[in-house]
Amino acid sequence: MINNFEDFTEELTPDELKLVAPLMNGLRTKTKENTIKAPEIVKAMNVFAQKNGLIKITEPRLRKLVNHIRVKGIMPIIATSQGYYVSYDKQEILDQIHSLNQRANSILNSANGLRNFL
Repeated sequence: MINNFEDFTEELTPDELKLVAPLMNGLRTKTKENTIKAPEIVKAMNVFAQKNGLIKITEPRLRKLVNHIRVKGIMPIIATSQGYYVSYDKQEILDQIHSLNQRANSILNSANGLRNFL
């Protein structure tokens, strides 16, 4: 759990974990040419959740689900400004890794900048 973002970063609940497989099934059909944006995924997932008596999700919880799938190495989900998709292309996966590292470094640089105030 991340300080100041506890509601968004708390561990996935058992009910949320039940949404991993349906999320993966939906994303399997998405490629670089037919991506899907987060609001569309959340809407579709919440329709599924309602029909199946599961918990509804928000965009931050969608990101937590995607993070779970990536951390466990279950599926190579790519996220770009165009949306989410799945790719088994080595270069696209490497590009996603590079993007994630760049974002992590940007956050570390922000933390180091704030440290200057102390």
